[in-house]
Amino acid sequence: MSESTVVTGPTTFAPAGAQRSQSLRVWFSAFLGGSIEFYDFSIYSTAAALVFAPLFFTGAPPAVGLIASFATLAVGYIARPLGGIIFGHFGDKIGRKSSLIVTVVLMALATALIGVLPTFEQVGAIAPILLILLRVVQGLSVGGEWGGSVVLTTEHSKVKRRSLMGVATPMGSAFGLLLGFIAFAIVIPASGDQFLVWGWRIPFLSTILLFAVALYMRFRVSESDVMKEQRLKIAADTKAGIKFKKPFVEVFKKHWRTIIVSALVFAGPFLIQSLMLSFYVSYAVGTMKIPNTEMVNISMIGLTVTLLALPLVAWISDRVGRRKVMTVGVILATINAIFIWPLLSTGMVWGILLTYVLVFLIHAIVLAPLAATYSELYPTKMRYTGVSMSYQVASLLAGGLGPVLAQSFIAAGWGPWSVTGLLVFSGLVATWAVFRLKKTDDVDLRTVGTSAQSTSGEANPAPIAIG
Repeated sequence: MSESTVVTGPTTFAPAGAQRSQSLRVWFSAFLGGSIEFYDFSIYSTAAALVFAPLFFTGAPPAVGLIASFATLAVGYIARPLGGIIFGHFGDKIGRKSSLIVTVVLMALATALIGVLPTFEQVGAIAPILLILLRVVQGLSVGGEWGGSVVLTTEHSKVKRRSLMGVATPMGSAFGLLLGFIAFAIVIPASGDQFLVWGWRIPFLSTILLFAVALYMRFRVSESDVMKEQRLKIAADTKAGIKFKKPFVEVFKKHWRTIIVSALVFAGPFLIQSLMLSFYVSYAVGTMKIPNTEMVNISMIGLTVTLLALPLVAWISDRVGRRKVMTVGVILATINAIFIWPLLSTGMVWGILLTYVLVFLIHAIVLAPLAATYSELYPTKMRYTGVSMSYQVASLLAGGLGPVLAQSFIAAGWGPWSVTGLLVFSGLVATWAVFRLKKTDDVDLRTVGTSAQSTSGEANPAPIAIG
């Protein structure tokens, strides 16, 4: 193509009814992808708190075994950014859909295989090694899933509904977490004394059912017009002898500050939620002697609050502004962190329940606008990679290192208030970061990062030069 060649609108024009139908498919596909991702996270983190230490780190002192168990959780988080780079590269070059099909297959396969792993008593040291390897595969696939799913939904969305469309993945995440706890709430009493023998395996094997539905939906969605235009540009550049620049090189070269700031916005709230689902569950059951079924039930109530609050908060953020909503969320999360331990330490059901409800309600306030905000920060040619890096760096800091640090503080004898200090510090950092985040509510995704970038709120108001 010549320098004067332009793309002035979508590459295809479908009837309004067909567009709405495709948008719904994309939304539910993202919802199901997020469900698998966080169902697997939920059952893994629960198993890490209740099962993996005695089964895969047999012989180690309880505190050391628990740290090792949470360390396997961290390994998956370490692999996530690498997964974001790998799948982001192909997602930005070839297409979002094809990468997302691969991520959901890998995630389901790795999770199901964990459900049939032999224990330390059966095969010795190879058991934890296999667990870690499968956790790495999980991490790689999740690293590519969240960003691609978010990008596909937001690129299919109108400007004024971007948060509501983008919230599909976070809602799927909340549903997946809830589903994971429901699975353990069923198998713990159902398997009784056999829980450590075979009961814990059932949630892992059950992921195959969710995977089948998600894969079916993935094949039924189409690429966004935004990505179709990007592929035309890649083809034109290739024909002209211009090499395709690697997205991860471009994004780290030009947008490294954006990655850091956007990751820190979510790392604090993510850390609080992560500890509520892993460390505090383990501490309540192991140290405070609260029945594990009670903690699972309370966690489910908290997650239900998140699931119900997310679409409402997304709708509000589309109208009042995403950064405003996130600012309120991170400030509330920081303040609420101070009261988590005092409420939990009561040992009373009402105190623990109130803690979980507040944490998960506030978490929804931060999470609901996040997907749309992340998508609006990066140009199309590196959006999949950029969004993945923003989210996965946050998840590595909060979900990967957080439980290990918290458990290490307790093992060192520093007490629960040291964990509170960690939460408050992360919240203050998130508050600083959200004020550093630029306002992007009305940007056109086609023109982000170009000279034609627009904030008019209209779809593709200016032509994009190709070549």
